[in-house]
Parts: sequence; structure tokens; C-alpha cells
Amino acid sequence: MKVEAVIEDVVMQPMKIQPIIVNFNNGKLKNEQANKLKCNIFYDEANDKTVLGLSNNQIVYKGYRPNPKDESMYTMLAIHNKRTGKVRLVQAERWNVTPVLNDKAAHDNQIDGDRTAMLNKQFGSKRVKRRTEQYERMKVNIDSVKDQLEKAAANTEIVRADLEMQVSNISSDNNIPPCNRDAATVEDVYNIHDIIPADKLENLCEKADEIVNSNLEGKSQFYIKMLKIIENSQQKSKKVAILEYINGICKWLNMPVRDAKKRRDEICPVDPLISVFIQDTYSMQSTTGRARPISIRDKAVIHCIILGLMINNYQLDLELFSDHIKSRLGPKKLLDLSKFIGTSTSKDNKYSITLKLPLPPPPSLIKKGKKAF
Repeated sequence: MKVEAVIEDVVMQPMKIQPIIVNFNNGKLKNEQANKLKCNIFYDEANDKTVLGLSNNQIVYKGYRPNPKDESMYTMLAIHNKRTGKVRLVQAERWNVTPVLNDKAAHDNQIDGDRTAMLNKQFGSKRVKRRTEQYERMKVNIDSVKDQLEKAAANTEIVRADLEMQVSNISSDNNIPPCNRDAATVEDVYNIHDIIPADKLENLCEKADEIVNSNLEGKSQFYIKMLKIIENSQQKSKKVAILEYINGICKWLNMPVRDAKKRRDEICPVDPLISVFIQDTYSMQSTTGRARPISIRDKAVIHCIILGLMINNYQLDLELFSDHIKSRLGPKKLLDLSKFIGTSTSKDNKYSITLKLPLPPPPSLIKKGKKAF
């Protein structure tokens, strides 16, 4: 439901403490627990910082006020007046709080353990003494390990390109066929021959009758439904050929790579050359043999989505399609991939996509995550 409103006022006072949005690092606050929390703001003289303290009579949480100068943007609260339809934007702050652990109890436990070990070595039996000595040799100096980890982390360089590699691979020219964003009709947005070469498509069209008359036992609901829709189409042979190509890709994605040679003909039983083409297009040679990395799998799925749109009037039910494609891909993953080819989702069903003009802008290459991350 969309609500329209007029922004009446913007309240910003960076030098004062604003309304605080609290983020609990170790979990989320349940609604029924909110009334049990007590909170207050203090000043930490040692660190010269403002501190937020919260308590539910069992655990104490604390967090320091973030430095406004370090924030790249302002967090605003929209206060909507339903009667007048006006909105006030009020600057807010995001504070992270963490539980305050009882260091003294942990320290006391360590002292008790040291005393017990000393008594065991002085008055214990040979077996107890031996076990105590073995235990002490296995103990790890936490401070020493912490220092080593800090030094290792300080010398570790994070390559941002590696973090963006998966998303960038999805949107690369090799994975997505050329998209004509200036197309006058939706049929001209993608060229089918950028996915299936003309000669391969023609060979499959010649086998259309054989495909239609084949045994449908074991076929998915998507495959059977598409055959019924295609039955009365003026481009029946072409659409049957495309459907068989989609089916071949799905068979290949669900086939173990180690069976590539002995089960190759199962990919497209009506045309062995198509089986070879699918296998070569949607895999790569590696030092250990043929491989199917995530980027190649995404390329295959994106091609299937585009072809599925072409045979069904540029509409596709991703829930039904995910049952056909399998390969441990759910509707949500298919929806994420479909955004890269310019589809729009239905208002009634978010997993029902459509390719229509004008195309939405391409998604950003960098995934947006939580600010703290």
C-alpha cells in the first residue's frame, strides 16, 4: 500500500543527541521485552564519550555514541500526520549496544582452576598428576593468540574486487546476451540467436513433431504446461525447439560433471549435436577435467529464463519454473537473477515476472548490505 504525503518540516540538530535507533549486536529485541528495558545516557570520562546503558534486570547492555562526522549519510525518521497528510523528517542516530560481561566471575573461575591444578600436582595420585600436567600443556594463552590474530589481520589486505566478483560475473557480457534497451517491441530486446545459434535452432525445429509425440512420463509440470500453451501457437515448431533446449540445459545442470561423457546423449536425446553444444557452452575445461563454476551455472539459468519468457508471451512463473530447473535453485535465487535481464514483478505475485517496455534500470553491481557490515 502506497501512502503519499507532503514533507512539511526537516529537523536536524547534529550537535545534540537525536532520537536513538538501537541495534543489539547479539540478537533482536522482541516486542514483548521492550517494556521491560530501562535505559539512560551517561558520560564516560575515561574515554570522553557519551554512553547509552540499557538493562532488563538480567543483562546490561552498553554502547557509545557514533561520531556524526564519520557517518556518510543521515538517518531520518518520517513522522506522518494521518489527518493533515504532512510529514516531518527528524534526524535520528543509530547506536550499537553489546552485553556487558562479568569479567570478575571469569577471573575467579580461572583462579579456582589454577588452585585445583596446584593441589592435584601436590597431593594427587600419579594418574591425576599426569592428567593435570597434560591439561596444562594443552592450555592456550588467549592473550598471546589474540596478539597474533591482530597482527595477522593488520597485515591482511582485503581485495574489494573479490567481494564483488560473484555479482560482477553475473552481469558480465559472457553471461547475459546483448540487451537492446532501445528496442521498439519486447520481441527485439533479446535476439534468440545470441543464445541458440540459427543452425542449432533449425535442427531442433525439424525434430518438433518427434518432441511433441515423445513420452511425457517424468516431465515436470512446467514442461507439460508449456507444451499445452504452445499447441495453438503460430510458431509452434520454434517454441517446441526452444522448450527442448531449456529442458536440455536443466538436465545438464542436474547431471554430475563426472558423468559428462557417458551420459551426454541424455541431455538432448533427439539431437546429439545439441547435447554436445549445451555441454560445451555451459561448462569449462579445468586442470581436473570439465567444471561447472557458479558463474557458468548462473549464465545457464539466465539463458533459460530469457528463453522461458520467449515461449510464454514474455511472462514466467518462477515457482513453477524452479521446480523444472531444480539444481538446488529456489524462486528467490531465480528472481535475483531475473533482475539482471530487465524483468518486472507482478503486484499480485512477486515470483511472477514479465519482460515489458520500458525496461527498468539495470541493478547495481555492488550488493547493498547492512551498514554495520
